[in-house]
Amino acid sequence: MKYYILFFVFLIFSRVSTAQSNKSDFWNEELENSSDIIKPNTLSTHPFGIYISRLNHNFNVRSTDKYSFAFEVSSGNVVLPYVKSYELTDPNDREISKNQPWHTREFGFDLDKVPSKIKEFEADGVIRSYRFNFTLPLTVNHELNFSLRANSLDRGKYPYSIFTSDESIEWFHRNIAGGKDPFSRYHYGINKAGIAYKDENNKVLTMDNNDFLISGLDINYTYYPKLEMNEKHHIYLNFGAQLGINTSKYNPASDFGISSSILKKMIIKDKNILSFGLSLGVLRQHIFEYGYGVNLSNQDFLCSFEGLINYKVKLKNNNRISYGINYNFQNSYNKKKDMDYIVLTGQRINTHWQKTISHLYEDLEEWSAICTYSMKRFSYFVYLREDLNLDNAPDLQTGIGIKMSIKKS
Repeated sequence: MKYYILFFVFLIFSRVSTAQSNKSDFWNEELENSSDIIKPNTLSTHPFGIYISRLNHNFNVRSTDKYSFAFEVSSGNVVLPYVKSYELTDPNDREISKNQPWHTREFGFDLDKVPSKIKEFEADGVIRSYRFNFTLPLTVNHELNFSLRANSLDRGKYPYSIFTSDESIEWFHRNIAGGKDPFSRYHYGINKAGIAYKDENNKVLTMDNNDFLISGLDINYTYYPKLEMNEKHHIYLNFGAQLGINTSKYNPASDFGISSSILKKMIIKDKNILSFGLSLGVLRQHIFEYGYGVNLSNQDFLCSFEGLINYKVKLKNNNRISYGINYNFQNSYNKKKDMDYIVLTGQRINTHWQKTISHLYEDLEEWSAICTYSMKRFSYFVYLREDLNLDNAPDLQTGIGIKMSIKKS
């Protein structure tokens, strides 16, 4: 897979680092204490994902000696036209479906009579995610982070959605790449907002224009072990655990996840720092349930992977600016094998009309470009995120945020 390439690049960087291993104590301290990577939360504003406490991977090398507060806002344009799915339940029907291409199954069954589990889904608009973070350093090696997450939905009009509005995205398609209305935004109507999903148990999730909700609280613990390879090879590890408390009526449950990251740092031109990191994590959904919600995912585990390349430049005023490329992978929300027994119906306006539901059975892959400007107490960051495997959930996403650090007394 594509993330194997990132792994091999990491190995190359590690081999090249031999010349770095004899740097002075100054650089060992600089690499650990002054070169933390301020990575925003680049998780997608997915219509289902916003209700689940997904893992945001950590690429820092140690706990800082400061308290920190952060606030960030991300906006993602979602366009998922109405699609209805029938998951066949009769063994004979399932065998027939399995041997047919998905796009011909609709014409091979009498869907009014065939036994099936029915789902309906459509989503349109700009979903915004809001994150309030507080980081509490316990010791040099231990850290706690509390993250309150909230979401809203709107039509994405100017001036609140400069890049993620329907007009901006369609201007890009018409003038640069994609052609005229490739995702049928104008066919269905631009600047609309609404999410409606009905699961196989007839439970419904809805979100209307200007709706706002607090979707949950995440509590993260990170352990930064002190190892010989930190000073010798500038390679660092961290291990994390997350308890996610989902507070919406659509997913009244708590999730638990674990993750681990490895980071390699290199000194460039005696002042700049190049970092390359890999991170793996797994989230166990619904370890606790305190109600009956909508079936958003039939996977017990959501596995994720991130790769990061970050280049931090030291400026003349001792501030720093960094540029990063982040790759994110997550397994599908629903089990892939179920797609063999699903019949999809909807308006066949374009060649990817079925993505509204079919993407729920596919792995998610995205790239993000990140830029951060750091001063002594404040850091400002922006990012742009694009879906790699086309799913339009979201199509384009942007984010902006600020982090403030306060010295411990």
